[in-house]
Amino acid sequence: MSRELRLMMPTTPVVETDDRQLVQTIREGDADAFETLVRRKTTKVYALCYRIIGNAEDAKDISQLVFLKLWENLEKYDPAYAFDTWLYRMVTNVAIDFMRNKQSRDNAVNSTLRLVKTEADAEQGVVVQRKEVENVFNDVSSVLSPKQKTIFIMNQMEDLPSAEIAKILGCRESTVRNHLFNARKAMQAQLQKRYPEYAQLWRSR
Repeated sequence: MSRELRLMMPTTPVVETDDRQLVQTIREGDADAFETLVRRKTTKVYALCYRIIGNAEDAKDISQLVFLKLWENLEKYDPAYAFDTWLYRMVTNVAIDFMRNKQSRDNAVNSTLRLVKTEADAEQGVVVQRKEVENVFNDVSSVLSPKQKTIFIMNQMEDLPSAEIAKILGCRESTVRNHLFNARKAMQAQLQKRYPEYAQLWRSR
């Protein structure tokens, strides 16, 4: 058969195994399937760890710990629920434990351009640079509890609705909303106290 004819023939599409099927394959003893799962989820796990912790090396360590716990607890996964929801819960629990046990909280999350504007405000004479935003967030978010910070990040950075966050953390949606409200209130108070020009930008959003 000529090369041209082979190229014209329809090919069978490669169907990627979904997460639930992959987990079942791992449970049946396929170690290669676990490597596939790790490769598939590494970027997502690391990104969330980094946003919560704010330090690249710590995020790598936490990611490795997450996958270790994933391997140890895979039998507990209930396929009736979305795998990512279960995985997010594991990531947030490990990250929250890390923050609670960490003596220094100098490294806050590299976040959040939603907190303040990042463009120049000619009328107010305030030019907010990205590094300044990180430093301000680092400062004002230090008043938050680990859970408040995690919920704030998941909502503001991961764009997760409160209902989904509640599933991930195993709490009521009203609890998530309360944490979000208190986090915003606490950070706004800190902005008003320490960075009044940023607080003014917050109110103008």
